[in-house]
Amino acid sequence: MTGFITLTLVALLGLANVSHAQTIRNDNPYLLLEQVADRTFSRVADERDQINQDLDYFRVIIREEMMPYVDSTYAAKRVLGRALKDTTEEQRQEFYAVFREYLVATYGRAFTQYDESIHRVEFDNANRFDPESRAVTVNTRVIEEGRPPIRMDFKMRFDKTDELWKAYDLVVEGVSLLNSKQSEIASVIRSRGIDGTIELLREKAQEPIKPLAEGEKVS
Repeated sequence: MTGFITLTLVALLGLANVSHAQTIRNDNPYLLLEQVADRTFSRVADERDQINQDLDYFRVIIREEMMPYVDSTYAAKRVLGRALKDTTEEQRQEFYAVFREYLVATYGRAFTQYDESIHRVEFDNANRFDPESRAVTVNTRVIEEGRPPIRMDFKMRFDKTDELWKAYDLVVEGVSLLNSKQSEIASVIRSRGIDGTIELLREKAQEPIKPLAEGEKVS
């Protein structure tokens, strides 16, 4: 497994408002992240046979177990950046919806590299959390035998509407995945416009989930 795939994968594990199980409620985002990861790990392991028969089933697990704790709308706004002010309300809503499904598909492709028998995640000390905070960075490390630990910092914010802590970015060894995606999509918007960008993301979101080739990056 390449380093990039491993990093992207762990981002998914840490992290449709209809959940397969009851929404996890925890005022401590450190504990929330760990509980979400534990439940996602368990479900992937329990439903491995169905996953092996149809990799698109990853979409179901991702939508139900992870997306309630991902602030995809806030992330989409950050990705649009300056282009946000040049969009209509209809375009923005369409972009938010398509970007969410694009994330689901991206996460699904990364999950094809996951092996619950060899990966584990170590979580930061939950006692570090200040109850007055409304934005935190939760540090974790992915551990795979025979490989150096990889540091990942989850950026989370408290969603006042849902009254729930949600992740919106992952900084891997100092590199923000959100900033990287912002740069990529900004380039697409310049060449295709917002409507063309929405259509491209929709096409990518609808692609079947397939295993990544050796060395291939998640996109």
